[in-house]
Amino acid sequence: MPTGIQTNNQIIDSEKASAPLRWLEVLVVTAFVVVLCAWNRPDDPFYLNYSFPWPVLAPLLVGLRYGFFMALASCLLILAALGWYLQAPDSPALPWAWVIGLLGISLIAGEFRDYWGRRLEKLEAVNRYRSQRLDEFTRNYYLMKVSHDRLEQQVAGSSGSLREALRRLYREVDLAGDNKGLNRESAELMLQLLARYGQLQNAAIYSIHKDRLTGRPLATTGDYQPIHENDPLIQHALEQRTLVSVQTQFREHLEHLDTDLLLAIPFIDSAGNLVAICAVQSIPFFSFQVKTLRLLAILTGHMADIILQQQATDQHETREWRSLHFQLRRVARDAENFGLPATLLAFDAEAGHAGTLETRMRKMRRGLDIIVSEPLLGRKLIVLLMPLTDELGTAGYLQRLDDELQQSTGHPLSEAATCHSHNILSAAEAETWLNRLRNTGAASE
Repeated sequence: MPTGIQTNNQIIDSEKASAPLRWLEVLVVTAFVVVLCAWNRPDDPFYLNYSFPWPVLAPLLVGLRYGFFMALASCLLILAALGWYLQAPDSPALPWAWVIGLLGISLIAGEFRDYWGRRLEKLEAVNRYRSQRLDEFTRNYYLMKVSHDRLEQQVAGSSGSLREALRRLYREVDLAGDNKGLNRESAELMLQLLARYGQLQNAAIYSIHKDRLTGRPLATTGDYQPIHENDPLIQHALEQRTLVSVQTQFREHLEHLDTDLLLAIPFIDSAGNLVAICAVQSIPFFSFQVKTLRLLAILTGHMADIILQQQATDQHETREWRSLHFQLRRVARDAENFGLPATLLAFDAEAGHAGTLETRMRKMRRGLDIIVSEPLLGRKLIVLLMPLTDELGTAGYLQRLDDELQQSTGHPLSEAATCHSHNILSAAEAETWLNRLRNTGAASE
């Protein structure tokens, strides 16, 4: 490796040598070899009668250093000296074999040097290009790293995944115990979740009764200052029954927008009931954007449904079916208002495969999925609600379920059950589709 580097550097240095210096070196080397040979054998300075023509060393060395052309020049100088030497009366005839051998060895050495010089120049050009690209990549990498670090600092703890936020919401609500409806404990829990995913600094949750704030807030965070119930941003949120902010209302209601709030987020359940409102006085600037506001609106809708579900007393359905209906109306409302996808799957399974199928489905159940089942005559209807799942996600789930069944039972999904799929666009349409399947099964029973 060091030898290759040294040779490469030597060739590069020889290319950088100036033309006068090259010619001077050719003359000096050629003259030195000829003089040395004449000093060693004055009677035969060109070794015409000797076993090896030592003057060939001059063009050979020149050719190895400077290439074909300079080797040819050195050969011509030696041949000129040979011609002058052969002009003597008792000199031998011109040795053509000696001349051809001198030219052949010298020019081959020069061509060899030129060939490897071209290869090394090409490799050097490739190396320079790669080095340049490496420098560009390094600069871009560190620029991206700095940008990523700054982005992490800005969005640390902000809205992440909507699916993860909803999973955390339902998990923490389930851990709240026997907490029913909207009270201080549940409001405190909900406000903590909103503050975590929306980076709310100063905010409060108020209960709503007959479209009016009911006294003091149920829960507060940060240095929240009480507001008047006739605050214009609160009134706009109550009238429009949607999230409003100074960002969206400033231009339209500039003369009436005397408020200390930045956001007003109503809690509206899937039935359209307004149960509470979150008033926000302070939020970081980088969180005050459409993505974060959309997440907060979705979370408050799910929170309102949780309150409604906890207050429900309908005993005509089981707890699982009531939960399915509540979540079905919620995902339908999310689909209508925010364009969030959701899918409803129904499996009409044979009795021999229903248990295994349901077990595998519950094993594969994601955090937001809801699975309910209903026995039929010799069969079983298994319903799966998949929020935040589009057609591609549904196809992937069915493929994974089919693989699970084939590995465990050796039978594909098509033999175990008949699958029905419905993309949720509205609550009424989804309820009609689900009731039709249930009534068909009941009629066959």
